[in-house]
Amino acid sequence: MIRYILPSVEAGLKLDRGCPHCHRPNGRIHSAQRQRAIRDLKVSAIPQRRMRCPWCGITWTLHGQGVEGGHQRSRRLIGLGLLLYMLGLSYRNTQAVLEGLECRSGKSSIERDVAVAGVEAQAMHRQAPPVGVRVLGVDGTGAAMAGRDAGVVFLVGVDGGGRLIGLAPLHEEQTQKVRDHVAKVMAAVGAKELRSDEHSVYERIVPEAQHRICLAHWAKSKGKRAYDLHRQALVEGRPLEAATMWQLLQLLRKRPRPPTVPEELTGMVVRYINARKGLPWKVNQLLQHLERTWERVSNDPVDPTNNATERIIGLTFKIRSKTMRGFKSIGKVLTHPYLSSFLRGQGGVCDLREVI
Repeated sequence: MIRYILPSVEAGLKLDRGCPHCHRPNGRIHSAQRQRAIRDLKVSAIPQRRMRCPWCGITWTLHGQGVEGGHQRSRRLIGLGLLLYMLGLSYRNTQAVLEGLECRSGKSSIERDVAVAGVEAQAMHRQAPPVGVRVLGVDGTGAAMAGRDAGVVFLVGVDGGGRLIGLAPLHEEQTQKVRDHVAKVMAAVGAKELRSDEHSVYERIVPEAQHRICLAHWAKSKGKRAYDLHRQALVEGRPLEAATMWQLLQLLRKRPRPPTVPEELTGMVVRYINARKGLPWKVNQLLQHLERTWERVSNDPVDPTNNATERIIGLTFKIRSKTMRGFKSIGKVLTHPYLSSFLRGQGGVCDLREVI
């Protein structure tokens, strides 16, 4: 449960004689106090009056807190529209909800509000002190944008509950750029271990002893391959291969997982080491790959997976991107996850006044 704090609107007017131009404190009242209609959930009008500086001659308007100068919508209404959109509604449906509350707000205005808040959330994230993590989880995902795929690399701290560390507009195919960026972030947060899937782009960033493969990704992909080969062996009438793959499945499901290559796996590798054709060759390839990667898989007693990274990607990006046609600019691709991460709050509280 997260408690969201929306900006408030003051119904009173505080007389401030300070000139916003020359900053002298001798401003004079230049007009009578009047009421200006606004759009808000609780307040229909706010007081305001004109002031004039006798020194520089400039005039300005004093008005109650909670509404920007010249705006019809209050900051509270802007915050509500932002929250409704980020919780899953489209711009059009957010507009419909606000109209049902008799607080009209165009969908283009809501889109602009989300973009501005995203920039603020991104700036706050970058200005905050670097978060120290022991394990840096890294993964990539795509974003539909203007008819092309805008690759994004997400960097998330695994320990400490999983926090968004940062992201960059890079494709996983940009091998050297991705490696340089991940190495830079690891140095900034003081991470001692890099955790990822088996994509080759994440290799040679750190020494092999400091790079661990996600247990969940590794076990799932290898288990699926072993099951498919088991089914194929049954269809082709090969009981030995079928039994070997079934034995391999049981070995992959064994808990606790042996930290070193089990003797059973070594025996299977030796049995099929000379196979070069057909199904035995496929079994040989799978067994050799398992033997090579077994000791590279994470055995972290706290969490040997990279699920925290996947979870952050889903919560801050994927869920929203699947319900929309695509982002209009790379800027919105980059700011949206920061805003989504901000809305998760700290200590169960999220103060929307910080980004509106």
